[in-house]
Amino acid sequence: MHKLDEIDLRILRAMQGDGKLTIAEIAERVGLSQSPCSRRIAKLESDGIIRGRQTLLDAKKLGYGTLIIVRIKLQTHDTKMLEAFKKAVRGIPEIQIALLVLGDFDYYLRIMVRDIEHYQQLLQRKLVSLPGVREMQSSVILDVVKDTGSVPI
Repeated sequence: MHKLDEIDLRILRAMQGDGKLTIAEIAERVGLSQSPCSRRIAKLESDGIIRGRQTLLDAKKLGYGTLIIVRIKLQTHDTKMLEAFKKAVRGIPEIQIALLVLGDFDYYLRIMVRDIEHYQQLLQRKLVSLPGVREMQSSVILDVVKDTGSVPI
């Protein structure tokens, strides 16, 4: 793990809180001049601590108003089948998150669709034919109480 000092942490907090900040604005917030701030950000990027930047979109305003959690139990856990399953999941844009978990199920998927009809089509056309699936359960999310990709630094 990269050794971060308090200035690095302040830079990361500022960038994580508002991805639109300029180098000058970040530097001002953390108490540095622009050049050292820029060098630190470049180092954080080259070390892989900053993996990229992204614009957050309002899914509902774009017509995607339904979230589904799908729990999947696989038939087997052999390497070839797991890799085929992962590759297939990565190819479905509606799947936002795929988590390998311990417990009664093997994977949890968070899926974003326009509506239940869209989910039904996705289920029938793609999800039921995912490699190695033995069992699948779906739950519609009624309310998102908290959704953050932020790291608690």
